[in-house]
This record gives sequence, C-alpha cells and structure tokens, in this order.
Amino acid sequence: MKLRSLAVPILVLGLAAGCGKKTPEGTTPPGETGSNDATAGGSDGGGSDGGGTDAATPPGDTAKPGGEDPAAGGPDPSKVCDAEVSDTPKALFGDNVLIRLPKGVELVEQTPFFARITSSNTMSTCDAIVSFAAVGYFQTDPSKSVTNVRDETMKAARGFGSGDVTWEEEATKNRSYSAAYAVPEGPKGEPPIKGWIAFKESGGNTFWVAYETHPNAWNAVKKSFQESAKRLIIVPQKK
Repeated sequence: MKLRSLAVPILVLGLAAGCGKKTPEGTTPPGETGSNDATAGGSDGGGSDGGGTDAATPPGDTAKPGGEDPAAGGPDPSKVCDAEVSDTPKALFGDNVLIRLPKGVELVEQTPFFARITSSNTMSTCDAIVSFAAVGYFQTDPSKSVTNVRDETMKAARGFGSGDVTWEEEATKNRSYSAAYAVPEGPKGEPPIKGWIAFKESGGNTFWVAYETHPNAWNAVKKSFQESAKRLIIVPQKK
C-alpha cells in the first residue's frame, strides 16, 4: 500500500507531471452545452482522494472511518439509500464547472483547478460519512488511454499505485470513464476505502470528480455519488 497522505502542492505537481502538460485555463469551446457530465454510460453518460488523515483533512480535523458500526450511528451496511444531491449546483473554477454535490458535502477550491471536501467527517445520506470528495481538471494528453489517465490521477492525488486499487463497474464512452474502486486497510491501520470516480474530456481538458467513504457505508451513498458525478457540468465559455 502506498502512502495515503499527500499535501496539495504535491497533488498539483503530480497531476501536471502525470499528464505531461502545464496547468490549463479550463475553458470549453462554444457550442458545447450544459448537458455534458462526468459519467460514461447511458443517455447522460455513465456514472478523487481519503482514508485516514490526508490532504482532505483540514488542520485539526481528524478523519474517522464512517459507517462501520451501525450501533455507533453509522448506516446498516446492507441498507441501500436513494440518491440525495444539492438542490442548487456548486460553481467552481470561475464558474467553469457546476456540480450538484451529495447531501452535506461542501467543497473549497485549493487551486484554480482543484477543489476538495471541507471535512473528512461529513455526514451525508442515511448518516453515512463521506471521508473525501474532490473535483479537478488538467490538460488532456490524447496519447494516453482513459485507464492510464485514471491510474495517473489516482497516483498523483491519492498516492495509490495500480496494485493498491481494485476496480469495479467500469464504464467507458468515447473518452469519458467512470468506475467504483476499493482500497484495503492501510499498513498503519488506515481505514479501507470505497469510492466512485468519473472523468470527462472537453475543450482540451480532462475534468474529474471523486468521492470516498468506508465500505460499510457504500450502499448508503453509492447512488448519491453516482448521481452527483452525472451532474458535473462543463459550462461553455464566452469568447
């Protein structure tokens, strides 16, 4: 298992280096409408960072695994909950991106191209804890496959190598990609992770969104994660 803790400056440098490009402006060409989303399958398309104390944890905020103990207030691991996302979209990166976040989740911009969750103990649907959430973008390298881009993003943003992550429910449509992923408990007792990540390319940039929780809370928030990823909209920019 690779190191789970990465500072934001390392994340920024990692994403830029991983794609071999400098930080983009993040614009979308005229004519692309707000129907674009970050999910890879279906008519909407189909449809990252986390456990322990990491870049998602503000100073003084100690991360706690969410949902592993129903008696302690977490959800029943077998309980499947309906999707709940915000009524109004969150605007990011100079209003270049709009997204309806899962219930309770708030993001703050760390750089002009990376935003993360404000607390790793965020209570969401059915009392499930969302331990990490992030939205970001970088300049597209068309020579790389979508899975290669996925792996480089996970490595740069989370410190997870390809051997650390198990992928499920993968869906690819053109250059859009989405999947569930799992990371086992870390060597120092870091809680296991279950997450959802989605990518979409537009206007020469690759946009991504990722959400994580404890595996026992997965059924409670999975639909909310997927619905939110489908609601990632790239806004056309005026020339």
